[in-house]
Amino acid sequence: MTETVRVLHVDDDPAFVDLTATHLERRGGFEVVTETDPSAVLDRLADANAGKNEVRTEPGGRAAAVDCVVSDYEMGETTGIDLLRRVREHYEELPFVLLTSRGSEEVASEAISAGVTDYIQKRTRGEQYELLANRIRNAVEHYRTERRLRESEALYRTVVERTHDAIYIYQGDRFRFVNRRVRELTGYEESELRERAVWDLLHPDDEARVRRIAERRTSDDGEAPSRYTARVVRKNGETVRCTFDVQRIRYEGEPATLGTVREMSDEERAEERFQALIERSTDLVTTVDREGIVRYQSPSSERILGIEPEDVVGKNVRSFVHPADETRVRATFERLHESTGSTVETMRFRARHADGSWVWLESVARADPVESIDGVVVNSRDVTERLEYEQRLRRYESLVESVRQGACIVGTDRRFSFVNRVIESWTDMPAEEFVGRPASALRDADVLDDEGFRRVSASIDRILGGEREHERHRLPANLPSDVEHIEVDLSPLHERLSDDFEGAGTAAETESIRGVVVVVTDVTAQARYQERLSALHSASRELTAARTYDDVARVVSDAAENILGYPLAGAAFYDEDRDALVTRALSDAAAETIEKREVPRGEGIAWRVFESGEAEVFDDVSADPDALNAETQVRSEVIFPIGEEGVLMAGSWEPDDLDDSRVSLTRLLASNADAALERVQREQLLRRRERELEYQNEQLEQVASVVSHDLRNPLNLASGQVELLRANHAAGGDDAVAERLTRIGEAHRRMRRIIEDMLDLARNGQPVEELETVLLGSVVRAAWETATAGNDATLETPDGLGTIEAHEGRVRQLFENLFRNSVEHGATSSRNGSGDAVTVRVGRLTDGGFFVEDDGDGIPEADREDVFDPGVSTNPDGTGLGLGIVRTIAHAHGWNVTVGESESGGARFEIQTDGDERGGPMDRERSLGRQRSERQ
Repeated sequence: MTETVRVLHVDDDPAFVDLTATHLERRGGFEVVTETDPSAVLDRLADANAGKNEVRTEPGGRAAAVDCVVSDYEMGETTGIDLLRRVREHYEELPFVLLTSRGSEEVASEAISAGVTDYIQKRTRGEQYELLANRIRNAVEHYRTERRLRESEALYRTVVERTHDAIYIYQGDRFRFVNRRVRELTGYEESELRERAVWDLLHPDDEARVRRIAERRTSDDGEAPSRYTARVVRKNGETVRCTFDVQRIRYEGEPATLGTVREMSDEERAEERFQALIERSTDLVTTVDREGIVRYQSPSSERILGIEPEDVVGKNVRSFVHPADETRVRATFERLHESTGSTVETMRFRARHADGSWVWLESVARADPVESIDGVVVNSRDVTERLEYEQRLRRYESLVESVRQGACIVGTDRRFSFVNRVIESWTDMPAEEFVGRPASALRDADVLDDEGFRRVSASIDRILGGEREHERHRLPANLPSDVEHIEVDLSPLHERLSDDFEGAGTAAETESIRGVVVVVTDVTAQARYQERLSALHSASRELTAARTYDDVARVVSDAAENILGYPLAGAAFYDEDRDALVTRALSDAAAETIEKREVPRGEGIAWRVFESGEAEVFDDVSADPDALNAETQVRSEVIFPIGEEGVLMAGSWEPDDLDDSRVSLTRLLASNADAALERVQREQLLRRRERELEYQNEQLEQVASVVSHDLRNPLNLASGQVELLRANHAAGGDDAVAERLTRIGEAHRRMRRIIEDMLDLARNGQPVEELETVLLGSVVRAAWETATAGNDATLETPDGLGTIEAHEGRVRQLFENLFRNSVEHGATSSRNGSGDAVTVRVGRLTDGGFFVEDDGDGIPEADREDVFDPGVSTNPDGTGLGLGIVRTIAHAHGWNVTVGESESGGARFEIQTDGDERGGPMDRERSLGRQRSERQ
């Protein structure tokens, strides 16, 4: 978010609002207005411009809007929720954050019900301000986005209503939407249009044709025309001819048709009539340019001369004129081309018929300097009273020749009938030599390789066969001007045929494919962009492996040089000790060119970008007055901030050597570098905390060892004295003394148990570094013998428990503690029928791991979350450390342990290894990660 966020902070504690304002504004991008009187908040929001939530005036008198309200909860006689409700009455969408020291579910629930944007509890540590800043930025970004969407929607609605085109949507045959222009064009109100079928507005003579087009479009006919003309009958009965442009869309989740209608101008109607006149004329109309080349021949050519128009276009008119008439015809054309005005010449000459005979034509030739013609227009008539059809003019030739794309036309005979100058420039072959040659000439001229030609040739066949309306291929090329990649678009060249003249009855119109239009576009820049983008993705993967700032700087600098093509590239990060940007990596060329490796605070363009957080692009960096070196050799340069850590610099010695795509990719590289630095910071913090944890574990083990050693000696001494006392009083038979000595002995045994459990708890908390394949059944049996010696408990296990990857000694102790827990807490149970000894069962979990369960009294559901905590025990003689040791051993392996109820109502402990029966290290890493996150 680059736009400043303006915050109104409400709290009855002046010192706290000032402190909060200071912390927020230090983070940059915030302007904070404070208010200690909650009753004045609405007035502050209404100040400057009523209804626009603006509160203060900036220099120059410009009103500054409030983007977010931050409020305390308890403020004298009122609360932040009361204030929230009052604000919501006037400003429903304005972000409102409740910042309170009173945290409870009741307050949070009430705040959410009142429409609070966010709820944050005050803390004593400084990170609360970072949390508050992030929450405010997120809320304001969402608020501004929603506001922009509403503004965009209003803008689109205005555009649709104000456009000169009539826009409508219909489903079935009923209108669902019409804009103002539709109402003006038809004379009907919207309510009237919704009651009428779409077809009712069409002229009866056009309705059937338009219905057929709509049916083809509805059936997903790819060849259905999207643009056509038809007459609209207005409410007053007036008929107006219009141009329709339609397409299929989805409206409110259902298929619909979107159309735009424009009333044809007088010029468009005249052009349409002229086009129809020329296309259906029985005269032969020919256009000849100044070189004597036929540029247009009307369709009458076939009827009069037996020659298809496309076989005439592009050829010299002399090739069709009888040799005896050639001189006279040439002289006529020369006079016409040399005339300054509109000169008309009449001539009679013999033209060659396709069957080899000669046909006499009487022609009227007129010189016309109009740009679209710029030649001689010849109207010819067969003197044998056979009308000649118009010869089709090669329309748009000047347009095709002026574009930067290669264009050509392949006829039904798979030969070129037209090639533009771009193709000529790419191949160094005159366009005239292409005409008449087969399509394979593109391969012969190295425009296409063998595979590319095979694909293009197959597309030509499909289009000429009517199978496809359009095909596109992106292909490699080896052409001059560094053209390495081309895109080939192929579409049919249609000729419309009619069985009747317009006005003489209903004409049966069909379209005949006369060839294929092939357009070749240079997409080298796009392909290079995609290649660079793909390479940047690879560099991003390398960034994920970076462990230090220097690693990130090296990867970023190499990517800018080798992927984005900047010879001068480098990365600099802020060094707090030097209070400067220090270069951490440079390309070889940059290392030789750039002398200064540090940018002090407040100096140079790099510091300006670092401080502002805004990227800068220079066509000539030497012209900037902030350049550190006024005589720098660097010219083109981009400098992007890398988060809040440093900058990425890339450029070259040449001015104006940048383009938008490369700058865009550089921005992406800087963004990836920022993410990599955040990951490096997190990993460094994690490693530091791991070292701290290891140190703490070492300290804990040392303390436990010292405590156990210091306790064992006096405990052994006390036990020895008790044994002496018991021996001395045994003969006397004093029962009271014997009972006391027994109790003292039991206390000593309990103390020894506590000492041993303390040592186990300390030592078993260390992560398991070396694993081995352990036979689970063998470990279970050994643990059972140790834990239940002298006890009548029963163990049930399946024949095969399989193996696990674990530390055998610790897993054995885990089972010993679980077995001891079952025996000590379940041996007196009456649940198993008659107060018999407990039965313990061990098995494997289907999703990985194992379980231990018994048929004792079980653990109450309310106590299950606490049983693993040290000191918690339901047995008066227990130490409360046994299950804590179980959890410690499980976590050291990366496992998870939970407690529940067995089928017989006893306790059931499940140790889950996330489904990886032999994958202990994977689970251990996940568990360690969870433990580290909890500590953080």
